[in-house]
This record gives sequence, C-alpha cells and structure tokens, in this order.
Amino acid sequence: MDSTLSTFARLLTAPLVIFSFSFPACSQTGQSPEVKALVKKSLENMVFVKGGTFTMGDFGSQVTPEKLPFTSQQENKPAHPVTLDSFSIGKYKVTYADLDVYTTATGKPSWPQDKADQPYKVADHPAGVPWQMAKDYCQWLGKQSGEPIDLPTEAQWEYSARSGGKAVRFGTNNGKYEADRNLPSADTIEQKYTPDTVVSQYIYPVGKYPPNALGLYDVGVDGRDWVNDWFAADYYVHSPLKNPTGPASGTLKVIRGAEGDNTDSAMTVYRYGAPPAGYVVKTKDGRTFGPSAVTLTFRCAVHKPGPL
Repeated sequence: MDSTLSTFARLLTAPLVIFSFSFPACSQTGQSPEVKALVKKSLENMVFVKGGTFTMGDFGSQVTPEKLPFTSQQENKPAHPVTLDSFSIGKYKVTYADLDVYTTATGKPSWPQDKADQPYKVADHPAGVPWQMAKDYCQWLGKQSGEPIDLPTEAQWEYSARSGGKAVRFGTNNGKYEADRNLPSADTIEQKYTPDTVVSQYIYPVGKYPPNALGLYDVGVDGRDWVNDWFAADYYVHSPLKNPTGPASGTLKVIRGAEGDNTDSAMTVYRYGAPPAGYVVKTKDGRTFGPSAVTLTFRCAVHKPGPL
C-alpha cells in the first residue's frame, strides 16, 4: 500500500513539473541592454484603446451639411459599422533608431540599403521600410516582450486615428488640418528637416506636433502607414462587422495616411494600396531608383483586449 501511494504521489507531481516549463519567461534572458531599453520604451508608449462600434469609411455624407462624402474615392465606401475588441497601439511611429536596435540584435543588414534612401535615415525620423520588414519588426518586438504584438489592422488604425471612432476627418489634436500649427507644411519639412535629400520625401522627426485625443502622434501624416491587411478596392462592400482583417490574399497592402501637404490622403478615412516592396521613385534631377520605401512608415499594436 505504501508503495502504491508513493507511486501515485509521483504521478500527481509529475504534471506540475511539466507545467512549470510550459510558460517560458518573456525572453528577457540574453537580451542586450539596447533591446531591453527598446522593449521597455515600446511597451510604455503603447496606448490602450477601448473597443467599440464605429462607422468605418467615408462618413462625410452623414455629417456634412451638404450630405456629401469627404472624398471621391470609391475604395473607402460604403461607410459601414465595425465593432472592434480593445487593443493597444504605439503612440509613436517606429523610428530608424528603433529599427537599428532590431537589425543589430537579429544580425540583419542595416536599413536602408539604397544610397539614394540613406540621406533620409535620421535617428528620430519614422522608419520607411517594406511591408514585410515592418511586420517582422513588430512580431520580433512581441517575442522580446512576451506580448502579442503585430502591425495593426486597417480597422484598428482608423479607429485609433479617429480617437476611438469619433467623427473626425484628421488625426490631429482638433480634427483639423492646420499646417505649421498641428503639423508642418511641406515647405517647412523640405527646408528644415530634409533640405539636402535627392527626392522631395516629406518626413520629419516623430512627436514634434500635438497628438490626437488618444495621445497618438503623427497619425495620417509623416509618412504613409503600413497595416496588416491586404488591399482590395471593394473590401468595404463585404467587410465583416466584427474585427475585420482584410482579404485573405492580394498583391497590394493597405497604406493609410499621407506625406507632405496632401490633405486628401491625410484624412482618417482615405485608403489605398502599395506594393509590399515599396515604390520606384524619381529624383529631383529626373533619375529613378527603387523600390524605395522611405515614406512607408508604421507603428505596432498589441493584439489583446486588456491593458498592458
């Protein structure tokens, strides 16, 4: 009997030993000081966004006196109800300084590689990267932090840009586009922040202008943000009502936002697609290079419904 009890006791305790190893620590062991600092900063800068239902897409006909849409786009119509679970999203876009920590830690080549893009690599500027690199960075940050981090979905991006789905046209502090007040003018960017570059790429240091009501900086401006979704021009016609994630496949990825003084694409409802690798662009003297992703920027999101 004693032997049987002893065996039974060992069987009871064995699963506890296995269980104790089934939840590994969130990968702090072996991290460099730079990675630890980046993880700490990134998590501290995540803004919790309480979920809810909002009208996604061009809602202009619902709020303007003339009952007209804000844009002539068909890609952002029809306006339709979407319900999102809560999530968290970075208050800042990922910068080149952040990206350098990632490439050093993973042994990947420093970015960008193209000499024509390298003048834009300023530490506090938003990092312009191909879509896969943006996704890889966010998922790597998730592995380092133990949190489910990825690119935001298109719906999460718009809901955040509109400060929780509010009826605002621009993701600024007051919902208006006011050059050199709540964002820089194209002339200010070109003269002050990128005077010696070979292409007119309107990017500037993150966090220089007031955030939106949620506390997110540079939403819809300072580059065009990658999101997780594939792009389809007619997706809004058949989008799911709950937590949409875009088409299952495609050739373009959704980008949201603008560069320079393009007030149309800076609107929170404007949407379009880009090749995942970036664009071929022309220099000021007529040369071409690319694909360049220098203005294809991003921020990460934490895909869990509770605060960090």
